[in-house]
Amino acid sequence: MKLIKRKQEITQLLDDNEVILAAAKFVVEVERLYGKVPEIKVKLATDLKVPLLAIAMSGRIQADHARKRLEALNAAIEYVNRDRSARKRYIIASQQADRLADIVAKRVDRI
Repeated sequence: MKLIKRKQEITQLLDDNEVILAAAKFVVEVERLYGKVPEIKVKLATDLKVPLLAIAMSGRIQADHARKRLEALNAAIEYVNRDRSARKRYIIASQQADRLADIVAKRVDRI
């Protein structure tokens, strides 16, 4: 029984990682292309908001990390929509999320 629970926990962790990684990739792409991202990618990034929010509201290990990635994602989408002041916000939130990712990685190593 404990083994099944452990397997579910690891599977959930991997699923969460996919969503968080997709959000991080979008933010990096926005920075790389100076905000000139195709509209379809913006739509896909907008679709990531709900799963990220679900992870952020959960009590799981990655909740804080997902919250910061969501903040960075929202600011990156605003930047793509011509809000130039959002650039600083998504860069800062992304850096904070990277620091939280290191903390999460240390916690996961203990699992």
